[in-house]
Amino acid sequence: MTTLRSVIAYLATMVRCAGIVYILVEVVIWHSFYTAAVWHLAAPALAVAWGALVIVYLRRYLPSPLVACVDSAVYVALALSAQACVPPATRDSPFSWLVITMSGQLIVPAWYWYAPGALPVLLALASPLAFWAGAMLQPVTDARTLAGAAILLLVIGLVHGGGRRLLYGRAAAADADLDRADQAAREQYAILCRNIERREHERLTHDTVLNTLTSVARSGGDAVAEVVARCRQDVALMEAALSADDLAPLPARPSGDLFGEVLAVAAGMRDRGLTVHLEADDTAGPAVPAPVVRAISSAVREALSNVAAHAGTGEAWVTVRSMAPEVDSEVPCRLMVVIRDRGTGFDRARVDQARLGLRRSITERTAECGGHALIRSAPGQGTEVSLFWPASGQSDAAYPADRTLARDGLPW
Repeated sequence: MTTLRSVIAYLATMVRCAGIVYILVEVVIWHSFYTAAVWHLAAPALAVAWGALVIVYLRRYLPSPLVACVDSAVYVALALSAQACVPPATRDSPFSWLVITMSGQLIVPAWYWYAPGALPVLLALASPLAFWAGAMLQPVTDARTLAGAAILLLVIGLVHGGGRRLLYGRAAAADADLDRADQAAREQYAILCRNIERREHERLTHDTVLNTLTSVARSGGDAVAEVVARCRQDVALMEAALSADDLAPLPARPSGDLFGEVLAVAAGMRDRGLTVHLEADDTAGPAVPAPVVRAISSAVREALSNVAAHAGTGEAWVTVRSMAPEVDSEVPCRLMVVIRDRGTGFDRARVDQARLGLRRSITERTAECGGHALIRSAPGQGTEVSLFWPASGQSDAAYPADRTLARDGLPW
């Protein structure tokens, strides 16, 4: 609705400008009539001055009902008293400066009257009736032409009124649809935030408590010092996550420090008895936003935790590599992190879909930051987890589940 009124205000300004130009042209054309009696210029001068004043007003404000009434009153007064200031040859013509300026004036009362009722209709009818009455006070040369001019003003007023009802009704309906869509979007956003929080809590629970309990169960109560250390780390992670203020901005962290985060994860896994061989590009690589760093490093931690818990091996390899944009890819991959082991491997078709490790902590976590995760494994052939950011456009279907993994290096 606001946009429609702004457009109409611009059109009304242009029409008023055209009316002023038309008045000046007619004064120049009929200069002999106006130079014969200087008072003939009074009405055209008033019309030009008032039109300029309304133009300045419309450039800054939308007309109020009071302005619409005053504007109509000025032109009604002109219609009643200005016929003597129109050259006799054009006095009854629909193309006299008085008819043209009055037809342009009808935009204001027709489009900017907000209150319901009959007053907008009366304002639209007042101008043609006043023009007819003012013309009848002067000698009439052609009654049919005069009637045509009055009917033209009446038709213009009715067209403006009908257009206002039609367009304003549709604009109001569009605004109502936008309000409903905005409300639905806010509700969906709230649901999305709750789902994201729930998934993050599930990941946190899996990556800390469940992994620690699994380690305790597998150790059979031995290695108490190691279990206590892991419990302390888990408690510290959960306290940091649960005590964070959701409304407060995230702490400032340098972007692009993915290697440092992965190095810290690798050091933590060494404390758990897993030897991690870390390799990275010599170049600085692309700048990585802090949320992406957190997501990728957390996915790396979960992948290494799976190696320590399930792979039956004490070694893992992690490679961080920046990549050149793919020419044929709509979303070029800028970064790839690969975690692989030479352990027992597993059959993905037999993995319970309800388990949170692969789905929540690796695949969904990477996808939510705009990346993509590929998990390739086969029984007896180890496991390889590849994390791409942004998403590389590849899919798991491009890598058969029974594909033999490279033993002496990564397969690029």
